Amino acid sequence: MVRLTLFELSKVWRRRAFVLSALALLAVNVFILWYSSLGGSSAPGLAAYKRLYADISGMSEEEKHAYVGKLRETIDGVTFVDDILLLRASGIGEQFAEQELAENPGVFEKYYDLYTSGAYLHYTDSLAAEKAFIDRIYGEESKVYGYGLYLQDVQERENLLGGISIFANAQNDDSFSSRNIKKSAADHASLTTEGISWIPSAPITAPAQNLWADLLMIALSFLFVTGLVSDEKLKGLAAVTRATKRGVVPTVTAKLLALLIYCVVTETVFFTVDVLFSGVTAGWWDLNVRLQSVAAYRESGLKITVLEFYALSVAAKSLTLFAAFALITGLCIVSGRVTVPYFGGAVLWVVSFALWRFVPAASVASPAKHLNLFALLRTESIFGAYLNLNLGGKPVSRTVLSLGLGLATALIGIVLDLFLYWRPIGQTAARALRPRPLPFRPHASLTRHEAYKLLITNHGLALLLTFSCLIAAQSLSKPYTPSSTEQYYQSVMLSLEGELTEEKEALIASEKARFDEAFEEIRQIDAAVASGELSEDVGDALKANWQAVTAFYPAFERVLDQYELVKAGGAFLYDTGWLYLMGALGEAELSGFLLLTMGLILALSGAGAMEFSGGAWSVLCATKTGGGGVLRRKLILCALAGAIFAAVPFLFRAISTVRAFPIHGLFTPARMIPLYRGLPAFVPAGALGAAKLALQMLCGAVMALTVALLSFWRRSHIQTIFLAFLLLAAPCVLSALGLKAAQSFSLYPVYAWFFT
Repeated sequence: MVRLTLFELSKVWRRRAFVLSALALLAVNVFILWYSSLGGSSAPGLAAYKRLYADISGMSEEEKHAYVGKLRETIDGVTFVDDILLLRASGIGEQFAEQELAENPGVFEKYYDLYTSGAYLHYTDSLAAEKAFIDRIYGEESKVYGYGLYLQDVQERENLLGGISIFANAQNDDSFSSRNIKKSAADHASLTTEGISWIPSAPITAPAQNLWADLLMIALSFLFVTGLVSDEKLKGLAAVTRATKRGVVPTVTAKLLALLIYCVVTETVFFTVDVLFSGVTAGWWDLNVRLQSVAAYRESGLKITVLEFYALSVAAKSLTLFAAFALITGLCIVSGRVTVPYFGGAVLWVVSFALWRFVPAASVASPAKHLNLFALLRTESIFGAYLNLNLGGKPVSRTVLSLGLGLATALIGIVLDLFLYWRPIGQTAARALRPRPLPFRPHASLTRHEAYKLLITNHGLALLLTFSCLIAAQSLSKPYTPSSTEQYYQSVMLSLEGELTEEKEALIASEKARFDEAFEEIRQIDAAVASGELSEDVGDALKANWQAVTAFYPAFERVLDQYELVKAGGAFLYDTGWLYLMGALGEAELSGFLLLTMGLILALSGAGAMEFSGGAWSVLCATKTGGGGVLRRKLILCALAGAIFAAVPFLFRAISTVRAFPIHGLFTPARMIPLYRGLPAFVPAGALGAAKLALQMLCGAVMALTVALLSFWRRSHIQTIFLAFLLLAAPCVLSALGLKAAQSFSLYPVYAWFFT
């Protein structure tokens, strides 16, 4: 069994593509850690904690408390000086400055010299960042310093329970609240302040709560599992293995053991790299202190150290990955296409993420929020917090339930894999019995033949149509709703559209006079209130009607802006629809771009791999046209398919836009739109839209060619999907998750460019 397990591991780990992919993902993880460690004005980087470590290393808890308190007092004083100087510099805040000085006597004088010298900057390079950092560590240190009071409060709540009439039935355990209070007191009874030594949260939570590492591990695990099972099936070895003396149970057991070893080893490697990075950038804090020494984990009910918490986190994450991908292994066994495990696994993880992210914690469905596969990866909640879930009126520890769910899911996956691998009919035979989706009719056109193979045999057309439907649903399900000011602007501009006339000039002049009158009335009312002729309440009541008029003035300013352009030569054009169509207004196009990218990757990843799977490429190279002719035609077809598919998001965005904002003036100069006033007069607005469409189609063609070339290079459907996702989609996924700089490494900035 040991040799068979090592053989199963070596099948994947010896592949250069897998090793390079693992190293690439590890490098991406380090890059994300580095980028996140830089911090900002409100979230100082990890380097600040390294300087703090040098200052407080070796201090007792009392000394830490006094030191951090002094830091807080100093930064508050320096901030007070800065606020006073800003008030005085504003020219209108002198009275407020004097009031603040009177309420805080001596503070300005005490800290003025320190402020001017800049010597208060110990950990960051700006006052805002320094205050944010010190406020954070002061709050954390105070929280840990009061841990004893926290434990006392937990016990006092139980003692108080019996004396409150609302809990009269507490002794009978009829209430979840009373039971939960009792259980909390019992779980915390063994905890003391022994071993508590405050350390800042960020250096500890950075590796433990690295969401990016979890996502990268999930991506790498897809590649490992499909390489473990699907490649073997594609080569026709599954049926042979099943028929041998030790074909079913030992083989499946070896594969599952290989999966478990992979999960433990790779999770340990990723986690260790995160810890080492945190140590290098934030200092080597003592990991042998109690977990409650970290403010973020003060409510944990476990009597463990930070190092033990790390070990438990690695074990829990490894178990979760094994459980999830044991289920996905079953999909690999039962499916005849390598895309099915990716689809099924994606659904599994996306649903888990949605439950974890969007289910309210205080709702009836809260157990679903905490008990799903993605929640099991958040070990900071399982081991670093305390929560009992209400199951039938009884409080049950989330930690116990989470670990139980992980073990149960793993067991189900193991049993399912054994059952599915025992099937007497191999997937190859099952595929052979399935009818073709469309009958093949012989012809002499190589281009038509390659198109049939690419779109029908390889199911590319079905996948592109499926993703087109997803893009349509995503675009049409978000109707634009014009605001009241936009409705005003729309009505005015639609009445002005076209050449400038005397009637249109009169309309603009009358609207301008109406707004001028409203502003003048408001000014006179303010003057009357200031002189005491009117009270503030009366003044506000009188201004209300006029303010209802001036609320639309920002929209009228857009009319005046275009009026100035029209007077120089041109015609009025209602531009809001054009701005939404070009992407200058409205929601970002990132979600549509991601669907476009994933559709192209899945539909075209077999463009070259399908020729190598059965050895057909060697035959094609010996023909008159040769492999070069086939390659050229495939690339042309892929580029054409990518360009046409890329037009789909633009088409449905146009439909969604036109429903709320009419798009007129196709031949009106685009420079009439204030955003594009720098364009030449001969460029019509319709050409602007056509250029946007052409640019997006070009991006689609480039991405399709990239996928096709990767498919010919790697000669593997699975590797093409993985590498194409890493190259084309991963930067946008990272951007969607908050790492905005990542989109610069993709085609999205070009795809979403609106020519300004």
